[in-house]
Amino acid sequence: MHVELSAEFGEEYEGDDDGNAWLERWRTRVQPRLTRAIFEQLRSEPGFSAVPVSRGKNPDEALEIAVHFATSTPRRG
Repeated sequence: MHVELSAEFGEEYEGDDDGNAWLERWRTRVQPRLTRAIFEQLRSEPGFSAVPVSRGKNPDEALEIAVHFATSTPRRG
Protein backbone atom coordinates (compact mmCIF):
# COMPACT_ATOMS: atom_id res chain seq x y z
CA MET A 1 0.00 0.00 0.00
CA HIS A 2 1.26 3.43 -0.87
CA VAL A 3 -0.40 6.70 0.15
CA GLU A 4 0.44 9.73 -1.98
CA LEU A 5 0.00 13.07 -0.22
CA SER A 6 -0.71 16.34 -2.01
CA ALA A 7 -2.17 19.70 -1.07
CA GLU A 8 -3.84 22.54 -2.91
CA PHE A 9 -3.76 26.13 -1.76
CA GLY A 10 -5.68 29.22 -2.78
CA GLU A 11 -4.09 32.12 -4.62
CA GLU A 12 -3.66 34.01 -1.33
CA TYR A 13 -1.28 31.35 -0.01
CA GLU A 14 2.27 32.71 0.26
CA GLY A 15 4.41 29.60 0.55
CA ASP A 16 5.14 27.61 3.68
CA ASP A 17 4.47 30.53 6.07
CA ASP A 18 2.22 28.19 8.05
CA GLY A 19 5.12 25.79 8.64
CA ASN A 20 3.49 23.12 6.48
CA ALA A 21 0.69 22.78 9.02
CA TRP A 22 -1.25 20.43 6.74
CA LEU A 23 1.67 18.00 6.68
CA GLU A 24 2.15 18.21 10.43
CA ARG A 25 -1.57 17.52 10.88
CA TRP A 26 -1.21 14.41 8.70
CA ARG A 27 1.82 13.19 10.65
CA THR A 28 0.43 13.80 14.14
CA ARG A 29 -3.27 13.01 13.71
CA VAL A 30 -4.16 11.06 10.61
CA GLN A 31 -1.12 8.85 9.99
CA PRO A 32 -1.06 7.32 13.52
CA ARG A 33 -4.77 6.44 13.33
CA LEU A 34 -4.36 4.94 9.86
CA THR A 35 -1.34 2.93 11.00
CA ARG A 36 -3.21 1.56 14.03
CA ALA A 37 -6.19 0.62 11.87
CA ILE A 38 -3.99 -1.22 9.38
CA PHE A 39 -2.29 -3.24 12.12
CA GLU A 40 -5.60 -3.97 13.87
CA GLN A 41 -7.10 -5.34 10.67
CA LEU A 42 -4.07 -7.43 9.75
CA ARG A 43 -3.75 -8.92 13.21
CA SER A 44 -7.47 -9.64 13.49
CA GLU A 45 -7.34 -12.04 10.56
CA PRO A 46 -6.45 -15.60 11.66
CA GLY A 47 -3.02 -16.70 10.50
CA PHE A 48 -1.70 -13.24 9.72
CA SER A 49 0.90 -11.38 11.74
CA ALA A 50 2.25 -7.93 11.03
CA VAL A 51 5.21 -5.99 12.34
CA PRO A 52 6.70 -2.66 11.29
CA VAL A 53 10.09 -2.99 9.62
CA SER A 54 12.83 -0.47 9.09
CA ARG A 55 14.87 -0.72 5.95
CA GLY A 56 16.84 2.48 6.36
CA LYS A 57 13.97 4.78 5.42
CA ASN A 58 12.80 7.70 7.53
CA PRO A 59 9.75 6.43 9.48
CA ASP A 60 8.11 9.86 9.09
CA GLU A 61 8.16 9.40 5.34
CA ALA A 62 7.64 5.67 4.84
CA LEU A 63 5.94 2.94 6.81
CA GLU A 64 6.85 -0.58 5.84
CA ILE A 65 5.02 -3.55 7.27
CA ALA A 66 6.14 -7.15 7.17
CA VAL A 67 3.06 -9.35 6.88
CA HIS A 68 3.39 -13.07 7.47
CA PHE A 69 0.79 -15.77 6.97
CA ALA A 70 1.13 -19.12 8.68
CA THR A 71 -1.23 -21.99 8.15
CA SER A 72 -1.78 -24.50 10.85
CA THR A 73 -1.18 -27.84 9.23
CA PRO A 74 -2.13 -31.01 11.07
CA ARG A 75 0.80 -33.21 12.02
CA ARG A 76 0.91 -36.69 10.62
CA GLY A 77 2.07 -39.43 12.76
